[in-house]
Amino acid sequence: MKLLQYCMLATCCALLTGTAAGYAIAFTAEPAETMPGGVVTISGTSNIPSGYTDEAILYREVPNYLPKEAGRYSFTTAEDGTWGFTIDTTGFQPAMYKIQLSKSAEYPYGSSAVLMQTFTVTAPPETVVSATPDTTSLPSPVATPVTTVTPTDSPTPTTSPAGAMTAIAAAGISALGCVYALRRQNE
Repeated sequence: MKLLQYCMLATCCALLTGTAAGYAIAFTAEPAETMPGGVVTISGTSNIPSGYTDEAILYREVPNYLPKEAGRYSFTTAEDGTWGFTIDTTGFQPAMYKIQLSKSAEYPYGSSAVLMQTFTVTAPPETVVSATPDTTSLPSPVATPVTTVTPTDSPTPTTSPAGAMTAIAAAGISALGCVYALRRQNE
């Protein structure tokens, strides 16, 4: 009878350890395109406990080479799960930039976590000098409304489908081992 109890315990352990749940984190980088001197706003949400501080690394893409690190930015999660920071692109070269979150050992991220976003710094338009002055009037500037990002419900930890399949496979192998052991015991 002890063998049957051991087999049941092994099957339960395989099912419990096979799931891959983790903390959810996601963010955006707005605007997706700017000129040098513009500001890119990084806005994120997470279900990591408030007060957690982590670091994001900014890389500049270099054609035919590895990306070059262009900066590091720290952020702290608020009570409502939001976090963010801004990147001043003054002095940035025209290129695509990648902002990547470092992986957390303390709070492992789930499979649905968004850990990387990109934005592009474009070259300013060339100024053409005209020999004759332009006498046409330009339209008045129009104020652009500011959109406030309101966080939605805090994300919940997710379970990876691969983790669930691993658990099912482990449970099946454990059950087959139990059947084999019981047959050997009864012979």
